[in-house]
Amino acid sequence: MAPPSHSKAPALQATDWIAAAVARFADQGIEAVRIELLARHLNVSKGSFYWHFRDRDDLLERLLDDWERSELLWFETEDDLSNAANRWARYVERASAPRRVRLEVALRAWARQDDRVAHRIAAIERRQTACIVSVLRDIGFQGRSAELWSEIVHMVCLGWSDRAMRDREFYVASRGLGEFLSEVLLAASIRPTAARE
Repeated sequence: MAPPSHSKAPALQATDWIAAAVARFADQGIEAVRIELLARHLNVSKGSFYWHFRDRDDLLERLLDDWERSELLWFETEDDLSNAANRWARYVERASAPRRVRLEVALRAWARQDDRVAHRIAAIERRQTACIVSVLRDIGFQGRSAELWSEIVHMVCLGWSDRAMRDREFYVASRGLGEFLSEVLLAASIRPTAARE
């Protein structure tokens, strides 16, 4: 009879460390992303970390790269949709997803401490508002009006996300970000035509 196999568990990849860092970052903020804490969570030694990263700053840079890459990929798939209603529904669903809300709030808290992070977030925010502008133009908003209302929608998203993460009672009782945004679009669409041009 053959002896029992004692095969080693697969070695951790850089992506495993990044995923663990993103989860801790989203839940507890930038200060919680520590090599020792991540190693303990992953049940490995700190030495494993240095096979993949130079130091903590390298990990944080790659965490930010990972987020940025995910955002840009989403915009590419969103741009491929021709139906404005579908694009809007996908935007609202993504903007209100609990895991993403936590990550977005943590990113903006980090950006207040680091100008480099703030710059990269600002570039993604420009893509976000451009996405909203394209939807608004497809449903009849003209010129500067589409840009103005896209900024308002974006501000509502940021405000809702911030309060939802700070106020559990609000989050549970809230009608949801989608309903707030629908009210914003309804209010915008019933304004006099001249005010929307």
